Amino acid sequence: MMLFALMLCPFCFTMGAFVFSGLLDPMARDLGVSVSTVATLQSAFAIACALCGPLLAKSTSSLNRKHLLLSTLLVLTVSNLASAFALDYRTLFWLRALAGGLGALAFPLAVTLATQAKAPELRARAVATVYAGVPFSLIFGVPAGSLVGTEFGWAASFALTAAVCALALGFVWVKVPGLGEVAQVSAGTSPAPISGEAKAYLLITFLTFTSMFCLVGLIGPTITTLTGFDGRGIAAMQLLAGVSGLLGLRIGARLESDRSPYSLTLLFGVMVASLGILVGPLYSGLVGSAGLGLMALSVLLGPLAQFAIAAIVQTRLAVSAGSAATLVLSTNSSMIYLGQGLGIAVGAYALDIAGHGAPPLSGALLAALGIAVAVILERSRVQNQLS
Repeated sequence: MMLFALMLCPFCFTMGAFVFSGLLDPMARDLGVSVSTVATLQSAFAIACALCGPLLAKSTSSLNRKHLLLSTLLVLTVSNLASAFALDYRTLFWLRALAGGLGALAFPLAVTLATQAKAPELRARAVATVYAGVPFSLIFGVPAGSLVGTEFGWAASFALTAAVCALALGFVWVKVPGLGEVAQVSAGTSPAPISGEAKAYLLITFLTFTSMFCLVGLIGPTITTLTGFDGRGIAAMQLLAGVSGLLGLRIGARLESDRSPYSLTLLFGVMVASLGILVGPLYSGLVGSAGLGLMALSVLLGPLAQFAIAAIVQTRLAVSAGSAATLVLSTNSSMIYLGQGLGIAVGAYALDIAGHGAPPLSGALLAALGIAVAVILERSRVQNQLS
């Protein structure tokens, strides 16, 4: 039950970031702003997380891990509940930034407590269990927010998230041992500088999430434009995306264990295809069964490739970073959130200036840049293995 309690931490944090992604149209009407402006609420959350996470981790390193996690979950509960009662866009913007910034430690603290409470040979499995909270949130939490928000208004999605955060707080309080009850991990030596290869993988992470979130941040209006679906249909598509992401983690792990030489290049190609197939239909106004089929194919292929790349990069960084592993993996997490935030901002801007087809087109172009980086990186890797 301890690992389940810790898994709820990334679950509720991820849910808070994207719980309203299927409700952008009704939120825009109620708040009196454009859909692209509402989408930037997700950017505020993600970018605040990327910027505040490393700073908070450094400034709170001497504090009790469990108490700090409980405080973080309390902040997430209160900020999400307050978001349910926000009356205007500006208030909601700062509440989302507050939740993303001060809640940024939820995931790394959960991982820290999971590894401290387990023997060394069990730590990889413990981390994988905690990380599963992210795809499970995309499968269950975010679609649930779309359904609740459709039935009771978008504010209800934030209230639901607050309830899940409170549930996580209760489970951590009861089921997770305090720092004094678990084995301590020695500080070790000072980490080595981040290598050039590691920096390239960090760029891969950034491009992966920036390109995909050009579309993901605007998934609600995109699905509605192509299929005519309301909140229930959007939730179904979000469920498919979550399942696809979970499958992608397994595929990425398999590709890496098989030492596939150009796996990242191939997966970026899949991402380009998943985004590119939507551009023409969105500009031509294609609606109905054809639009539904293309949307489903995109939702299946995009997250699969995205999470497969994430699994491969995470594994390669953990193996190659050496004494800089903690710094590198923490920076990789920041690249994920920064990519999410900037991707949503790029997609929203593209929507404003060039219409519904522009967000996936922008994402496809960024993913194409990812292909170029992946080819250079993997060609060098193959040559090093042969030499």
